[in-house]
This record gives sequence, C-alpha cells and structure tokens, in this order.
Amino acid sequence: MNNYPYKNWMTTASGINALTLGELVWPGAHNCGVDYDFSYPAYLQPAKNWFVCQDGPFIQQLSEGVRAFDLRLHSDEHWLGIKKFHTFHGFKLLRGRSLSELVKSLNVFLDEHPDEFIVLDIRELKGINDQPFDYKGLQQVIMTELSSRLIPRSNRYLSLAQLKSISRVQRVVLASDSHPDFSSPLYWPKIRHEWSGSDITSPEQLKQHITQTLANPPAPGTLWSLSATSYGELAGVKRITNELNQWFGPESGWAPKCSIINADFIGGTRLVAYCHEINQAKGLRKARG
Repeated sequence: MNNYPYKNWMTTASGINALTLGELVWPGAHNCGVDYDFSYPAYLQPAKNWFVCQDGPFIQQLSEGVRAFDLRLHSDEHWLGIKKFHTFHGFKLLRGRSLSELVKSLNVFLDEHPDEFIVLDIRELKGINDQPFDYKGLQQVIMTELSSRLIPRSNRYLSLAQLKSISRVQRVVLASDSHPDFSSPLYWPKIRHEWSGSDITSPEQLKQHITQTLANPPAPGTLWSLSATSYGELAGVKRITNELNQWFGPESGWAPKCSIINADFIGGTRLVAYCHEINQAKGLRKARG
C-alpha cells in the first residue's frame, strides 16, 4: 500500500509543465513547523491544541504532497549558524522545528523527487528576548545551504518546462520581506496573504471570508495565499477537514481561483488531490491554447 499517493504529484501530472509557478494552485501548510510529532516541553504538552497546526514533520508534509510552507522564524542568540533559527508560533514565540531540519528535509526530498517544486513563504522574522532578528546570519545560512535550490526572481514568469530545462536543481521559491541584510536576486517578494483579520475565526466566519475573497481574487498568475484556517476561543486550532474538502472540492469552483490554499492539518484533507487534478486540467488547457 502506498501511504503517500501524492508524494510526487507534480512529476506525474505532466500537463502542468505548461504552467508558470504563479498559475499553479498550491496545497499549503499553515505554520508548518509546529506539529503533533514534535517534542515540546512538558509544561506545554496539555496546551498543544492551542498552537499545533500540522500532524507530522516537514518530510511527512512533503511526502503528503504539501508544496507551500508558511514559515515564521526566530533567531536565538544562544546558538551559532543554522542552529540559531527555529520556527515559532504565537506571541510567546513558541518554538517549533529548526531551519536545519527543514533544509535537510528539502534536500532529501528533492534528491529523490527532482521535479517537484516548493514555495517557502516566510511570514515573520523575529528575534527572541527583545533581541533584533539576525538578518545577516540568515542570509549567510540561506546562501550556504539553499542557494543552489532557489529559483531566481527573474525566472518567475517561465513555465515549469522552461524551469526544468534551465536547471536540474532549482526547484524552490523563497519569498520574504526585503531587508538590507537579507536581499538577493534569488528571493521573491513577500507573498500577499488574505486572511479573516481575526485570530478567532469560526468555520462559518471563515467560509464568509473565503467567499468574499474569491469574489474578487488577486490578479491571476501571481502568488498569493488564502488563509483557510479556523481558531476557536475554547478549542484552539480547529481541524476542519470536512469543511475544507467540501469547500474546495470539484463541485464548488473555489480551488481553481486560488493560488496557495494555506490550511491546518492539511495531510488529513483532500486538498492535495484537488490541486493535482486542477493543475493537470489547467496545464492541458493552456497547452492546447
């Protein structure tokens, strides 16, 4: 039995080669570095439902078919080099998985599946204990560890087929706010996020937000992220698998209007399968002209 039928869905959906990265519909993991498989301090264990957003680590998310990663990084001055950077969630900068683990997971996965494409959507960069974020340190780490994988911003309008012909290893989009100490032609502009505007969002409020957003979505062909997440005052992060499957299923017409569908616990949904089908169809239509 194949536990991960969509592990290489971009490779098998040959029709998508005609599309640009901005024309794809991406299955995205919200707060990808905080998952139930990570070892949190004992005092945080009872409160995990308030901050955990995914089921498994980066490599599991990649294997499940996630291709856009919502990242918030903090720099910890107690460490040096890549060890300084970790994911976080929340106002207390709750610590999740490390940047080091993400880089290793990307390299292992892309070595095995060289024609899959990935978006690293950096949402926030913060220091801890009122320290400034170490932009220079992150720049050095990215240039050393990931630069060979990055798709230059100047290639953003090329099709997947063209990108594959240019390079066998450039498969990662890194998008972030610009900063004098964190700047490169390899980096893409920060990705626009459409979210409800409220930390507490019921499924009903979320559906209303998505309806309004998709009535007049951002320009086609550009990367943008739709927050499809729900958070309850008493429940914390909500698992809305059935709602997501229904809202973005083949009958609704919502998913084709999206760029990145940014969801919690995405591995338990059908979003990857829907994105696979939509992108294949979009690519074949474009190829036919």
